[in-house]
Order: sequence, then structure tokens, then C-alpha cells
Amino acid sequence: MKSVTLRSARLTAIILLLTCAALAVSPKVEHIGPLPASAVSGGLRQSVADKGYRVTLEDGWTAELWFARELKTDKKDAPGALYPQLSNGEFAGVVRFPQGMSDFRGQSLPAGFYTLRYQMLPQDGNHMGVAPNPDFLLASPVTDDARPEQAYVYKKLIALSAKSTGTGHPAVIALESAGQSGAVAKEENGNIVFSAAVPTSAGASEKLGIVIKGAAAQ
Repeated sequence: MKSVTLRSARLTAIILLLTCAALAVSPKVEHIGPLPASAVSGGLRQSVADKGYRVTLEDGWTAELWFARELKTDKKDAPGALYPQLSNGEFAGVVRFPQGMSDFRGQSLPAGFYTLRYQMLPQDGNHMGVAPNPDFLLASPVTDDARPEQAYVYKKLIALSAKSTGTGHPAVIALESAGQSGAVAKEENGNIVFSAAVPTSAGASEKLGIVIKGAAAQ
């Protein structure tokens, strides 16, 4: 009887360990409070939602995102784009990387706060094959992009975002098709995508699928 009880206790312990391990590897999404006033300009803080998201992956890496209060949408002719209703250079939100990040090109971004602006990748010889679709968010230091209403031509935005990487290339975060809002999913290509619904000027919402971990095919 004693040996049966011991075996039962061991089996229970193994099940608990396996359960804890399974829970530990699951990405976690939490709602968080407003963008810290000490970290960004008043204009940026007023342009994002009062609540944000904290995404924690299985390895402990985290990202905190506050999306724009409203995305300005306008249908346009953009063959191949996942988000043709968004405008190039449009402010989409603010992100904080507490441990830094490796962007879609494999470039390192230091820990800190960054603005996110939508940009379609040019369909030219320098960019063909970089990603399956041309939609990206470019990350720029909040200290250099304090006015969300500011419009940028392509070259200006590229130069601004390049300040994030310290190279000649912008910090690029790929967009994919969105899944369930507020959830994280691993795609067949290995990319980890966080999806969120953002209100739009059309009175609806736009779901964005943001590749928070992944890299372009070499």
C-alpha cells in the first residue's frame, strides 16, 4: 500500500511539473495602463489609447504597445498590400522594448521607446523577396519623432527610423495577416505574430498582425 501511495505521489509530481512547463512556454498578453508621461512627449501620449498591451514570450522577452487612438484609413490602389487603406508614414502607435529587439532584418534595437509608422516597402530590385508582402512598421526613437501628426516623405522616414539601428537601414517590423485580437500566434514560417484591433477614422477597427519575433528569409 505504501509503494502504491509513493508511486501515486511521484505521478502527481510529474503531472504538475509537465503542467507548469506547458504553462511556462505559452506567450502571455496583458492589458497595461497608460503610456508613461516621463517617457514621451505630451503629444505622443495624447495620441495613443489610454491602455496598452504587454506581450511576454516563452523566453521572457517582452514588448509593450500602445496603439493610436485612431488610424486614418483611405482606400487606395496598392497591389499586393495587406493594409492598402493605411497611408505611408502614418502614425500607428508607440512600443517599448525593455530588453531591446532584433528587427526583421536581424538588426539590433536598444531597449527603449519607439514610435511605429506604417510604410509600404518599395517594389524594386533592392527589396524584392525580403518579405511575402510589402507592409511594415518602421520604428523610430520617440525623442526624434515626438509629433504623431507629422507627415514624412519616404526618404525622411527611412532616415528617421535608421536612428534606431545606428546603421543606414531603418528598423523594420513586418506585418502579416491578423489573427484574433489580443492574441499571439506562431505562423508556419516561424514568425510570432501579435494581433490587435485599432479603431479607425471610418468608425470601425483595423486588425494589425505584427511580427514581434521573426526574420527575413536569407
